[in-house]
Amino acid sequence: IQAMAMFSVNGDSSFTPVLSLSSSILTSAFISAQLSYEWDASEQQRVEEPVFYGYLPKSLKWSAFALFNLLLISIFNLILRTSALVILSQKSAYTTMAVFGGELALFFVVKIARGDFTSWVPIAGCPGVIASFTMRLFIKVAVDWTACAQFRHQQEVGGLYWSFTMIVTCVIAIASALAQRNDMVILCTVGACAGLLVSFVLFLASIRRDYIATFYDTRTATQHNAKRFFDATNDQMKFEIIGVNEVLWRDIRGDVKSWLEERLPSWLEEQPTWLTAYKRSLVPDWAIDDKSLLSRIRNDAVEAL
Repeated sequence: IQAMAMFSVNGDSSFTPVLSLSSSILTSAFISAQLSYEWDASEQQRVEEPVFYGYLPKSLKWSAFALFNLLLISIFNLILRTSALVILSQKSAYTTMAVFGGELALFFVVKIARGDFTSWVPIAGCPGVIASFTMRLFIKVAVDWTACAQFRHQQEVGGLYWSFTMIVTCVIAIASALAQRNDMVILCTVGACAGLLVSFVLFLASIRRDYIATFYDTRTATQHNAKRFFDATNDQMKFEIIGVNEVLWRDIRGDVKSWLEERLPSWLEEQPTWLTAYKRSLVPDWAIDDKSLLSRIRNDAVEAL
């Protein structure tokens, strides 16, 4: 709405809508960049999932440079998406819905075809399907418009699809600019596309090399959780997968069951600080054949609450 308000019938623009739109873009980009930065800098996230979190370098200078490029990526992405939306909507509402709706449809087709539709939200049955669709839609739209790096996680859009979305953004923006047949619009669009891609390359150059692969990772959430479980170096890291939807670790249910039955007695004696009442409540009933052991887990969780 703000972008459309910038243009009058004869194509002129006033200062107020431009200022308002610029403010919105900068605010949205800052929130996106800051979200990714804070999640990666979180000590808790780095402990629980070190293969994904930790791409920010230890050097304050390079961390600031990475954050700056995250900000630029979001800014250029928002500019390109906004300009494409305005141009297409002026041409035809049906074209606009076909382009942006088709992009969303492609995402869901890919997710379903790969057996990766289910979201990490631990809700089963029909409500779980609704929750998964809602979460997938919300995250995909957020990635489309802000390119938030946090959502490249395998349980969200995935690394490769996150990077692919930036290419799609450039293609949509350039195609829309060409349809406008305005040399200045085309030049600005190409410049913004170049800015987006250069910012992305500079961002990759500024982060720790071990984490570059997370930006083109092709694994599904199920594959990710299996690897996360078997590669974990301690019980706390292994336990984290139990907090996500069981569908996303159904292939290793037997391994999880064996591990829980082996380790739970020790945990009840040692009372590790990470095994909170909430986490004890996450232990599924089917995973514990020993009813007395299960009863102790449940009673301890209730008492702790």
